[in-house]
Amino acid sequence: MEGHSLSENNKKPSSLGQHWDHAKAQHSHRKIVPASPCPELLVTNSVPSDVQIKEIQCFIGSAEAKISVIDDQIAQMQRTLDRLGSRRVELQDLVQSHRSVVSTIRRLPTDILGEIFSQYLSASRSPVHSPEALSRVVGVCKRWRTIVLASPLLWCHFSLAIPVETCRGSTKLQQISLQLQRSAPAALSIDLANDRPLNSSGIRVADLLLTESRRWQNVHLNIHPSCYEHFTAPGIEFPMLEKLTLLFYGPLPEHTTLFLGSLPALTDFTLRLGWHELVRIPSTLDFIWAQLRTCTLAECCTADILHVLPLFSAGTRVCLRYFSRMEDAQLASVHTVVSDLSLHCHDQGAIHTLLDALTAPYLKRFSIAGTFSISNLVAFLDRSSCVLTHLNIDHRNNPNYDTDLLTLLGTPYACDIVDLGIGLRFNPMPQKLADALATRDIIPNLCTLAFQSLRGRQRATEDGLLKICAGRRPVLQSLWLSRSLPQDMAHIEVGRWVGSRDIH
Repeated sequence: MEGHSLSENNKKPSSLGQHWDHAKAQHSHRKIVPASPCPELLVTNSVPSDVQIKEIQCFIGSAEAKISVIDDQIAQMQRTLDRLGSRRVELQDLVQSHRSVVSTIRRLPTDILGEIFSQYLSASRSPVHSPEALSRVVGVCKRWRTIVLASPLLWCHFSLAIPVETCRGSTKLQQISLQLQRSAPAALSIDLANDRPLNSSGIRVADLLLTESRRWQNVHLNIHPSCYEHFTAPGIEFPMLEKLTLLFYGPLPEHTTLFLGSLPALTDFTLRLGWHELVRIPSTLDFIWAQLRTCTLAECCTADILHVLPLFSAGTRVCLRYFSRMEDAQLASVHTVVSDLSLHCHDQGAIHTLLDALTAPYLKRFSIAGTFSISNLVAFLDRSSCVLTHLNIDHRNNPNYDTDLLTLLGTPYACDIVDLGIGLRFNPMPQKLADALATRDIIPNLCTLAFQSLRGRQRATEDGLLKICAGRRPVLQSLWLSRSLPQDMAHIEVGRWVGSRDIH
């Protein structure tokens, strides 16, 4: 009871205080806004008397004087607000500047900052690691500038189109020269594009880059055939060049063979021939294929591919993309010792020609995408007597894809597969395929399974994936889904089906 009474007593002063404040506000308002001397005239059209006119004029003068006082008070308050606002901004800037002092980025070690710069520059829309992209980093602060200037790996990438207007004059040459100095002694990555013979400025740029030819390591060339003469000049050597991409839209010049012959360290070679019917891979390049560990041939004809395949060494990874068939070519069966082969082609006849002529007994990793016959593929594997460990298959325009695929996966050549990728061409998961993969009757040692371009009703697809994971535990370690899946499919919780294994 006492507590209750105390509570009530506490409320009374508060209530009285509120009434008192309200009364003071009303009194203050009446004091500031005086009553009209003739309120009845404000609501009628009556004519005021002379006395009333004098009273009204006195009232107006008094009110205007008070308005002037109020204006002065407002101006004074505004100056106070401006002063407080200015102080607030100053304090805010002071807080922000001190926050930057204790920020994480300021305390990062130099090597971590260098790696961050490298990742940023690689993702930049401007030419990779170009001076233009680097200038954004070096202009931030003295420490960042010091780190960038002392990091040769940030300056070792060159991407140039020659000859173009930007290569004219001494400014561009000075930039290239300065970048070459800052990149030393790191290996260089060079990307050159030029569709015409070099003019004088282009020759100066090429000669300047070739002064550091001994540091060239990763090179991409889409240049006019006449430019290769500069790469075979006396004194030009490429002892470190390991990865090379060449693009041609006409017959290969003689200097190409001389250039490739000067690359003792070359192990990764990509050759694109631009669909030109007269562009063939010359036999003068036969010496180069045996030294490669990775090779990509694009837009070539099947006759040239079948000539080259037997020349690769054991263990070489070969990727064949967008090749074509020569109608009048007489193709003989060929034997290759490559262990990793990828075929990507829309020409059904070209794929069939290649599969029918090829034998690859050492093949372990095989990828095929395009329009082809599963029976031709099975015949190729049967003839090769190979046992695959990795298979990626993307079969187009086949209404019986699931049945044919299960036929392939049931062969002895697929029993040791540990990594399987299946392209479904934006179709839903076939129920027959999901049921078969949910058991270990086929490919029992499967560790990684990927579905590409998978779409369909969420519930049915999710149930199929969960069924596969449940049936293959604990061997299945990873399940990869294509990015084209709906967002609500990306977080399927299948990890509970395989214990602590990683499921992606």
